[in-house]
Amino acid sequence: MRSADERHNEGLPAHELSADVACVVTAFQPAPQLVENVRALLAQSPNVVVVDDGSGPGYSHILDQLTDAGADVERLPINSGIGAALNKGIERARQSATVRYVLTVDQDSTLPPGYIQSLLAGEAAARARGLRTGLIGPARIRGNPVMSAGRRNGILLGKEPIQSGLMITTDVLDAVGAFQEELFIDLVDTEFYLRAKTAGWATVLAEAEFDHSLGTFVDARILGRGLRLPSGPLRVRTAATWRYYYIFRNRVLVSRQYARRHPLWVAAGYWADLRHLAVVTLLAPGRAARLAAAGAGLRDGLRGRTGKKPGA
Repeated sequence: MRSADERHNEGLPAHELSADVACVVTAFQPAPQLVENVRALLAQSPNVVVVDDGSGPGYSHILDQLTDAGADVERLPINSGIGAALNKGIERARQSATVRYVLTVDQDSTLPPGYIQSLLAGEAAARARGLRTGLIGPARIRGNPVMSAGRRNGILLGKEPIQSGLMITTDVLDAVGAFQEELFIDLVDTEFYLRAKTAGWATVLAEAEFDHSLGTFVDARILGRGLRLPSGPLRVRTAATWRYYYIFRNRVLVSRQYARRHPLWVAAGYWADLRHLAVVTLLAPGRAARLAAAGAGLRDGLRGRTGKKPGA
């Protein structure tokens, strides 16, 4: 069997090198399952920071269990948004001089054994092929391929990766800066990806996957009647109603920043959001509230309003 030094010399990460990776988990009113998710991370990296984004006293028992499990828990006094929570966790994680990579994880994401090593192997392979890698993500989520931007030097590149399960090099953090806190939630990861891409940093897809919830599915209904397919009821994916405010507001804010450099991305983003809104308006309950939230988001985006939604 090859030694750790031999594997390192080949550019492949050995188990001991996982200390180079800090995991930052963002939490808000977490379920007890978070404790098991964090234990799975601690089995792969000794440096796990959990940032609680102002959940309140009713969740102290879960946060205490995380501390007992070995995580470093940061409790924010108020709900400050995903960007602020990520930045606080990254700042705390980087107090360790050995950290070269930060893995950002949502509270409801389950990362399987070997996940971190797979991403490190993907980064090492890309670096060996001459790529300046800033972000490393999995090739699949829940068995489904993620968006690809083709190949460069034989390496599979990613296109607009989601924040959970994403590994970020400290080099790109030093080069392009922190997450934009003023977006609060939604498109925070997309804006960081675009900023890194604009600065010439590649996003690499590694041979890895994990389990992550991508919205809520509800039965499709028109005029109160359910729709069925031969395989069963037709279901559509929706987000929480309040999220549509941030989705549409931040689409405007981020598009303004990158319209000149990435016009095709801006056009595709607007089309995807409007198509999704049309589908859920037609087929999913809660139409009036959802449309009102999206409309308020568009108005505030055009006004340049940032931060937490007024009155939320």
